[in-house]
Amino acid sequence: MRRRTMLGAAGLVASLPGVVGAAGRATAAGRGGGRELRAIDATVIAEVRPEGYKVTGLAVEYDGVVDLGRGGVATSAFEVTVTLTRPGAEPRTGNRTVVRAYPNDAAEFAGRQRPGRYVVLELDPDDPLAPGAYNETFTRFYDLAGAYEVRQVEDIADRIPARPDVPVVNSGVRNRLVDDYAAATFDAASGVAVDYRLFTPRARPGRRYPLVVTLHGHGESGDDNFAQIAGNQISVAFADPARQARHPAFVLSPQAPQGTPGTGGWWRPDVRAGVLELVRATLARNPAIDPGRVYLTGLSMGSYGSWALLPEHHDLFAAAVLVCGAGDEAAAVESLGAFPIWALHSADDAVVPYDAPGSDYRIFRALEAAGRPTTWSEWAGTAPDRVQEAAAADARGRAEAAGSRHVFTTFPAGTTPLFSHASWIPTYTNDTVIDWLFAQ
Repeated sequence: MRRRTMLGAAGLVASLPGVVGAAGRATAAGRGGGRELRAIDATVIAEVRPEGYKVTGLAVEYDGVVDLGRGGVATSAFEVTVTLTRPGAEPRTGNRTVVRAYPNDAAEFAGRQRPGRYVVLELDPDDPLAPGAYNETFTRFYDLAGAYEVRQVEDIADRIPARPDVPVVNSGVRNRLVDDYAAATFDAASGVAVDYRLFTPRARPGRRYPLVVTLHGHGESGDDNFAQIAGNQISVAFADPARQARHPAFVLSPQAPQGTPGTGGWWRPDVRAGVLELVRATLARNPAIDPGRVYLTGLSMGSYGSWALLPEHHDLFAAAVLVCGAGDEAAAVESLGAFPIWALHSADDAVVPYDAPGSDYRIFRALEAAGRPTTWSEWAGTAPDRVQEAAAADARGRAEAAGSRHVFTTFPAGTTPLFSHASWIPTYTNDTVIDWLFAQ
């Protein structure tokens, strides 16, 4: 395994000397006065939300500590604009909505304000210009370094005067959770070099932890070693602090090279062989991983790859969650009758048809026809979280009562967020589905 530093994309904190220019003068920070402060930089805060990669904050940095005592910062005190550029298209420029503002001692979100060099601006994730990525067959990311400009247009608690004529441009990007992954490349004996990211939990001495292996969809293929964890929540859902508090685990996310659907990516036998080598090498290098609790999850192309891996290599894994994919029905029936799988698929999927030959729905029907107990469930992927959790809990309960290792969930037509293929959105936000996986 060889580590490498990622260059470009949105995943790096980039320095752009001179981009801020002359910053505004501010009044004294601290109670009762002091020297004037100067805004010197800003950092974009981005994160992977269920609907994708978005900019949800901006941290404005000063050259001293901002201490407002019990005072606060009005959301109207700052104006934030963004200019998003991409090859072959006109730039998109507009305003972002500030929904919360407060001083902090780091360029990150906080539950309450504290004295520090930053004023953190939380931005509305539903703004039209909030996305930090776009799709051109493959998921692409805007270069966010230098894309945001912020102006202070109101005084802050009579201590930091407005300077609407002095803009500050961001020089860096902070990616929540994504920046917590190590990036590396694995040179496999199959001849392929597999880029991957690895999230390591806060391990306690003497304890062993599960490993979740994620296989992304076709759109996140490439060589940036970023899209597979930033394109959607297939990976970060397991690294999320709330999930880690409940199920601490390592998360291994390889990236497939770009290729033609059906023959490239995870459909390539040598790439799949490289992933298997990577998983085994990760187990060998990390004694804190429990080899009996290695889990596999894949969406779309990643589900195809999972169905291709599991018949011959299911002994390496303890269970799988597979989303909107397809595979070999006969191979699954022959080899996976006792292997725990929860599959989820939209009934109106326009990319991987729900009832096409080899679809995971067809595989589950074949498993049931072969005498393997199968639990069927259905709920709207756009229903409130509590409704979806209750439906998943009902499915899990029925499966356990029946001794079923196979659970299938249908999202009815018109109930999948964003578009019909995006079954991964209601899958990776469902705590019950994740709990089921870690229970195996």
